[in-house]
Amino acid sequence: MSQESMPPSPGSLGPLALSLSGGGYRAAAFHLGALRLLDTVGLLPDVVGMSTVSGGTLTGMAWVTSQLEGKPFHAFHASYSRYLKQTNVIAEALTGLTSNRDHGSQAWASLIRSAADLYARPDFLGDRRLGEVLDSDRVQLREAIFNTTEFHTGLDFRFRRSDKPGALLGNHGYRLPRAVGQHIRLADITAASSCFPGGFEPLVFPQQFHWPQDFPLDSAEQALGAKFQGGLPLMDGGIYDNQGIDSLMLAYAASESPPTLIISDVSTQSPRMYDVPENPTKRGWVTLNGVSWMAYGLFALTLASAAILAWRGFETASQGRWAPRDSFLYLIPGVLTAAVATSLVWARGRLNDVMALLKRQMDLDVWPSFKQLTVLEFAQMLVLRVTSLLALTSQVFMKRVRGLVFNQLYQDSRFKDRRVSNLITALTVDRPHLFAQHPWLKPGPHLVALGTQASQMPTTLWFTDDSQFTAVESAGAATLCYTLLRHLVEHHAGHYEGPGQPLNALYERLRQQWAVLNQERAQPQVQQPVAA
Repeated sequence: MSQESMPPSPGSLGPLALSLSGGGYRAAAFHLGALRLLDTVGLLPDVVGMSTVSGGTLTGMAWVTSQLEGKPFHAFHASYSRYLKQTNVIAEALTGLTSNRDHGSQAWASLIRSAADLYARPDFLGDRRLGEVLDSDRVQLREAIFNTTEFHTGLDFRFRRSDKPGALLGNHGYRLPRAVGQHIRLADITAASSCFPGGFEPLVFPQQFHWPQDFPLDSAEQALGAKFQGGLPLMDGGIYDNQGIDSLMLAYAASESPPTLIISDVSTQSPRMYDVPENPTKRGWVTLNGVSWMAYGLFALTLASAAILAWRGFETASQGRWAPRDSFLYLIPGVLTAAVATSLVWARGRLNDVMALLKRQMDLDVWPSFKQLTVLEFAQMLVLRVTSLLALTSQVFMKRVRGLVFNQLYQDSRFKDRRVSNLITALTVDRPHLFAQHPWLKPGPHLVALGTQASQMPTTLWFTDDSQFTAVESAGAATLCYTLLRHLVEHHAGHYEGPGQPLNALYERLRQQWAVLNQERAQPQVQQPVAA
């Protein structure tokens, strides 16, 4: 039976599809809270589709793995919460950066490969492979899409479970055969999906993925063909679409009645994406040209010092007066001064290479202009370029893409009254007209503070303490409860208000949870599921 023909369970919204955005551990914990709320009000079994990105992939993949293991949701919630609170991905990946290489190995150090091995620990994903997800009847999802971005064509590259025959894995330019995909480690998929630029280097498929003994890398390369020679660089799926909406829209493109789409999104809308760093109070007086001449002078001095030390050492040795202490007077200082001179020559050579490269690319000799800049001016020019580039990639581009994807969704008439935007900032937004009609729906000050605290958490792969996790996870549950109630009152009037109406049972369960959440004066705690 397809998603479209699934009858809705009593008092539900019918089949649901989740879109879990990126955003590091902020996203992972917020989405976990959203899943908990769905379980609490009896909607979790209705989830038939899921698309995940980056931090959302951490939670989505963990939930899928728990289904493979047959874990009930409360057991999954407890174990995954413990993992998030105890695991600092960056710190532990740095610790294991070179620990898994054999002696004499020519493999380069890779932080993202180290993170993948961390995800493959038994307390998270283990050594499970995508084939288990593709073939298992324990997984309730009929569409499960884990998104990455491939850097050859700049398109989404999807690792996907689907009940549709011939469903595409990878993308149209780089198709991933199921015969290869089934051997891919879930930990590698998770690492590729959460491989954000600046923090990690690309994860190259298939060369840097971990392959089982019965299907080694050679077999994967042969099955993939010439297109994958040299490797396909994969990075964070959020580069292409940080909400994961596009994948679900494509998955349900042929459906006249797609599932209700719940978009769990931790994007924060800062009023100021970038502020220019303040210039130093003084420009200084040392120019780059001055530094260049100082380097020449230092080179001459070190060369002369090395020559004098060598000569004096030779004299002492030839006269038979060499003593062990003379090694510290002549030999070691001579080696050090020679090393400094050699380093200066090497640095000058690399600088000339850079200048030659710039001249070839720009047909311009930049040194005559640069050499007049002071060192502080040049350093500030670099700072401005790096910080504005980071803001461009992590804020401006992502905001633009987010707007385009949301516009596409809201222009699709099939999703009319089937869109639920669970935004991390929702509890903090004042809605006078809505609250005048439904005063009980207005979030209390403690929930507004909770939403604010969750929104302000930076995009990291660690929690500084357990309370930070609790705040974000609780915000995910409270926000989705509030968002679902808003969805009912704004889009399903006449279908939820009284007994016997199709959405009344769901409405009553949500009202019960909201009453508990909105009356508390502390951060909401985990509620036990309410019987449907």
